[in-house]
Amino acid sequence: MIDSQLILLEGMPSVGKTTNSRFIQIQLERQGIETEWIHEVAMPQPVLFFDEVGFTHNEYEDFIQEHPAVADILEKISVIRKNTVCVNLNLIQWYYKDKFDQTTYRALLQFDIWKFPIEKYKLFALDKWRYFAEQVLNNESKVYIVDSAIFQYQIFRFLFENKSYEELQNFVSQIEDIIRALHPSLLFLYRENAEATIDYLEKDRGTSYLEYLYQRDKNQPYYRDKPGGAEGFKQFLRDYSLMVGRLFHSFAGNKLSLEISKGNWIDLEDEMLSFLGVKRTPNIDACAPNGIYKNRELGYIIKVENLSIFDPNGTERKLTPKSQNEFYVDWLPVILRFENDRIVVAGSQIGDRWSTTGMQYDKVGL
Repeated sequence: MIDSQLILLEGMPSVGKTTNSRFIQIQLERQGIETEWIHEVAMPQPVLFFDEVGFTHNEYEDFIQEHPAVADILEKISVIRKNTVCVNLNLIQWYYKDKFDQTTYRALLQFDIWKFPIEKYKLFALDKWRYFAEQVLNNESKVYIVDSAIFQYQIFRFLFENKSYEELQNFVSQIEDIIRALHPSLLFLYRENAEATIDYLEKDRGTSYLEYLYQRDKNQPYYRDKPGGAEGFKQFLRDYSLMVGRLFHSFAGNKLSLEISKGNWIDLEDEMLSFLGVKRTPNIDACAPNGIYKNRELGYIIKVENLSIFDPNGTERKLTPKSQNEFYVDWLPVILRFENDRIVVAGSQIGDRWSTTGMQYDKVGL
């Protein structure tokens, strides 16, 4: 394999970054290579910021002094880096909500990193990338697969604030400098016609999804002179497309672009594997035990049926065998391990509590 500890997948939304991140992970692990796929909404998220508050060290000390009743909790769940301190809000909501009164929680939300001005965001983001790179370098035997991080997340942040492409590229170049020692390899998925990707996204996820994304971010400066609703988000994607293509061409490391319009995924997969120096390994012949499984503490239910599951949110997801009793979950970094009429969640966690690593589901029916 290429001498790389970091594989990056980038491209517009709905070009297959998530699907192919999982595919690459499976193929690497079948070659005996230890991997970790860092999903866009992985938790903890080592390079991005979702549902996360952050402080400089001085701000953190001031907050602890002003809200001493939650000091022990914050000390327990905070990630302290060289220049910053970050706290995942999901951990508070899931495990400590009754310990935070409304005044304290509202004060905490004032430090939501997504709402930081761009200069302060840069400080936090670069600190996080440096910390991540150090952790990776200390674990030389593992390959990390990261999707939608070095380009996509940064484009959203900078484009929303109407920052220039030059400022965005300068910042991404700083991230590239940080990860250079990891010998990153970049896979860029795209359709030559950006409108085709926009049409595919709308067809695949529905106009309501585009409307939702517009409503979520409509107060951002970018949208002040743009159409409302789904049309506004479509314009955002057009501008996104121009930026992401330029960022790929400026990327200085190992890289491969893959035009996906023809949908010839077997050939594209082979091209990715060849680029990474990995041979394709066929699927393992295994079948997960069908049934209904329940987490008794929280009441979550997983239904297993013919190498698919219906997760507690009702979403159907395919299962791919990892071993005779372990199965990768489609679209997620989660692995389900079947043990004596029980499912144990393994792999990496996302921001949905049902996927908490180590959570157990007992079989309660067929």
